[in-house]
Amino acid sequence: GAERIAVGGRRAGPPGEDIDIRLTGKDIPSIKSAALEIIELLKSYPGVMDVADDLPYGKQDVLIELTPRGSALGFTAEGIGQQLRNAFEGAIARRFARNGEEVTVRVSRKKDGGGIRMLRDLYLLSPGGVHVPLTEVANIREKSGFSIINRRNGKNVIAVTAEVNKKVTSAVDVQSALEQKGLNEIAQKYDVSFRFAGRSEDRREAFADLKTGGLIALVLIFLVLAWVFASYSRPFIVMLIIPFGIVGTIWGHLLMGHALTLLSIIGLLGLAGIIVNDSIILVSQVDERLSRGQSMAEAAVGAARDRFRAVLLTSLTTIGGLLPLMFESSLQAQFLLPIAITMVFGLAVATVLILIIVPASLGVLEDLTRIFSDEPERRDLMPAE
Repeated sequence: GAERIAVGGRRAGPPGEDIDIRLTGKDIPSIKSAALEIIELLKSYPGVMDVADDLPYGKQDVLIELTPRGSALGFTAEGIGQQLRNAFEGAIARRFARNGEEVTVRVSRKKDGGGIRMLRDLYLLSPGGVHVPLTEVANIREKSGFSIINRRNGKNVIAVTAEVNKKVTSAVDVQSALEQKGLNEIAQKYDVSFRFAGRSEDRREAFADLKTGGLIALVLIFLVLAWVFASYSRPFIVMLIIPFGIVGTIWGHLLMGHALTLLSIIGLLGLAGIIVNDSIILVSQVDERLSRGQSMAEAAVGAARDRFRAVLLTSLTTIGGLLPLMFESSLQAQFLLPIAITMVFGLAVATVLILIIVPASLGVLEDLTRIFSDEPERRDLMPAE
């Protein structure tokens, strides 16, 4: 009697299915039809497996509908239902006390056979006191019902779930393909609405929280740097290297064959702190040389040469500590692999660029400052009309 057998194994990451599509509508049969079409659509994508919905068909339901003849004889749907219940469940004929306890006498129909045949052989008592066959006053038909009906906020909901073989495709690619072609057409056809839940919903909420947290972290970094350097321009130079660390992170994920995940974004926050430290070291050395009376060109080149070893060693020690994690095959290591890829490749690219971009940016800032500071003098030298 088994209809579906699923075998699952251990996996890393947050709970939930790789793909979880929630369908909402007013009519349960329409939502079920839409779910069946979506299941067939998901099965057509390579790497998608274990596709199912959470609204299985239950046992066969027997529907009894009152006919016009039954209404003419005085029958009602409620009256037929009560007689059917008394026939199969029994009706209480009498209650009496015996030995301090209440005894209930229940009378029920003798069950001969089973199934719908019992209903066809059943006689009902009409309001006029005449016994009439059930088939004469009601239509009897069978229909497949649903074993469970889920509702959320008062609306019927069906979840279509699937797993994705990450060696073949990714859940993000499958969801994008569904939105581009297929899913919207099915939703319009059956007048249902859909949304991606499960891991996709958790990912969206986590990215939104990280976006807010990241902005707060950047503002705090800027305020601290502005206080330390007593300048509003120096913090921008220090923080300018952060986007280049993101470039290294993207390259690293492409080379390693991994998609950017929530853990990759978390790793970016840690990476930003490390590369900002390297930038601070370099900017501080430039300011020290400028205080000795050197030009910006001499100070920038000299600071890069002075702090080359410090910046390089800071990055190499961090990269060396994370390299074993990148090649570990255990399940726990696979869970942390996106963070390791983000830190190693982002730091490797940012270390090289720090020694080039930070001194160059300081030079550009110096040139802009000189240009804008000379403008008032040039205006004073212009002849008056």
